[in-house]
Amino acid sequence: EMLTDEQQLEAKERARAINVIGQESRRLERVVSDMLSVSEMEAGAFTLHRDDVRVEELIHDAEEDFKAQADDKEIQLEFSLPPKLSVLHADRDKLSLAIHNLVGNALKYTPAGGKVKVTVEEDAGAISVSVADNGIGIKPEESDMIFEKFYRAKDKRISGITGSGLGLAMARQVARLHGGDIT
Repeated sequence: EMLTDEQQLEAKERARAINVIGQESRRLERVVSDMLSVSEMEAGAFTLHRDDVRVEELIHDAEEDFKAQADDKEIQLEFSLPPKLSVLHADRDKLSLAIHNLVGNALKYTPAGGKVKVTVEEDAGAISVSVADNGIGIKPEESDMIFEKFYRAKDKRISGITGSGLGLAMARQVARLHGGDIT
């Protein structure tokens, strides 16, 4: 609406409005993709379409996608990658989905002024992605449940935070289909 308004916007305001449109478009795309992925999971058709994937590109894409959100919440978002990573034979879209769900959750549940760090390491051809934050956390007795479809923690602090309870379930499914796991 700001862009279509007849008033002239300053270049900075125009850029910010365009950035918000881009972010929200990507968010809506992820919501639709999540719903389709859940349908595939329930139908047993959640399969991989493997090709060569450069993990550093996926991570850099996530960094670009989440930079504005982190800035808006005044969260320090840090990415740490080795200088070179092996090319994986994997499903790029599904890996991207998993990484976006993990980083998105970390940002969503970390209060303003917090920190989210994404670390990528490679050992003997296996690549691990670690997402650490100083957010609200989860009770130990609920830690096994967070990977169940539609499960949301019972913590009162998240009552105002929107979510479907699908992100971690899908991320774990993606990791397992690639021969890994999420803990």
